[in-house]
Amino acid sequence: MSRPIFASPEAAARLLGLADGGAADKGADDAGEEGLRGRQPRAARHALRVLEYVAASGAGVTGQEISADLGLSRATTYRLIQVLTEDEYLVRLPDLRGFALGRRMAALFPPPAPRPPRAARAILDRLRAGLRGGIHLVRLDGVVHAVVDEDPDFPLVPEPGVREVVDGVCAELTAGRQPAVCVADRWTAIGATVVDEAGQVVAGLVVVAPEDRMPGAAEVDARLAPAALELGPLLA
Repeated sequence: MSRPIFASPEAAARLLGLADGGAADKGADDAGEEGLRGRQPRAARHALRVLEYVAASGAGVTGQEISADLGLSRATTYRLIQVLTEDEYLVRLPDLRGFALGRRMAALFPPPAPRPPRAARAILDRLRAGLRGGIHLVRLDGVVHAVVDEDPDFPLVPEPGVREVVDGVCAELTAGRQPAVCVADRWTAIGATVVDEAGQVVAGLVVVAPEDRMPGAAEVDARLAPAALELGPLLA
């Protein structure tokens, strides 16, 4: 990374809720308020959860939505938003309708993975036409796992359980376990690995659907496996 995550120790101290970048405030609210001062690890976790939520929800998410969905008090939420906005990790949209990720967040992400070639997209189109559920192509050979072709008819929604099942399946595929199956809340994901000519895992085909609508694992694997073999040479 070409520059530090925080511009200065003072910026880090503000994000962690430290007074003057040093001693923690001893007057934490005793009534259960999720105060920032004196609770540095919790404050850091809350800040990361806010950034994660904004990234998943997209531009325009409001402070009220963040507070309600993350279970944070409004005071804590707006204090975090204020600090993250001051340090340009978040930005308020010009029409004041909500917030989006700021320019400083770009330093935390690697360059996006290239879009798969047309031949690979044709394979995905054929697979999606014959299998119920959202079918997504995820690159697994980078610094972070990246969805490079999201199912346009069944996109990944920011609901509880969706990210967990996708991350869980990708972790299993990266470890060489397949077919990989993960269940969380009301969602299920099933995946198959895409390997290059040397047998190295380069991507994963991941099917995501509500648990009561997901076809059987054997049926899904029977559809994914041939497509994964076709995709291997195209993605290497």
